[in-house]
Amino acid sequence: MSLPEPSHHAYLGPYLSTLPQNARLLVQAGATDGALARKYRANYPASSWLVADADAAQAQQAREYADRVHQVDLEHAGDTFYKHLEWADGWIFDGTLEQLQEPGKVLAQVRKVIQCDACIVARIANARYWNAPAAQPRQHLGIDGILALFEQHGFRVVNGVMLNPAPLPPAVADALQLRAAQTGVPLDVLIDDAQPSHYLIKAMPA
Repeated sequence: MSLPEPSHHAYLGPYLSTLPQNARLLVQAGATDGALARKYRANYPASSWLVADADAAQAQQAREYADRVHQVDLEHAGDTFYKHLEWADGWIFDGTLEQLQEPGKVLAQVRKVIQCDACIVARIANARYWNAPAAQPRQHLGIDGILALFEQHGFRVVNGVMLNPAPLPPAVADALQLRAAQTGVPLDVLIDDAQPSHYLIKAMPA
């Protein structure tokens, strides 16, 4: 039986320390419960927070915590939309990059306009996590796939944090040991891949 996923709020500390401080504008791709935005703006009240979400209900919910909300599908938004966000200090993908049909298309659009000292901060589900969520993300990404995705679209990953690197249950550790014996993949590699539930990635223009 799958265990409950850890609370998103446990990630606020690492998130806040990874985001740029006192940003002029942060663009959040996809609405959330607003906890991250509220915490950040409590520290930096002059910062502006913009949410882009294609879903009407989600966009309406985001108006409770964001300065501006655009109901827009980032995968189909044109150059004009991205151009007017070129002065953003950061883009946030909080569990949303892996839900896109073509995440590389969105990263390529951001890369066209992002400033050299700005960044993307993305919390991305680890497809190799031992306790897979009931609702699978559209893109199944391990750390190698995540790094390749950013590198292929003009970014360099400058920081990465493993979220929820909890000890594996004995039954999972035994299963990984068996898999290592069957496949020849070193056990420590399988364990390292299976432990994080998410990766928190900070990427900047290459």
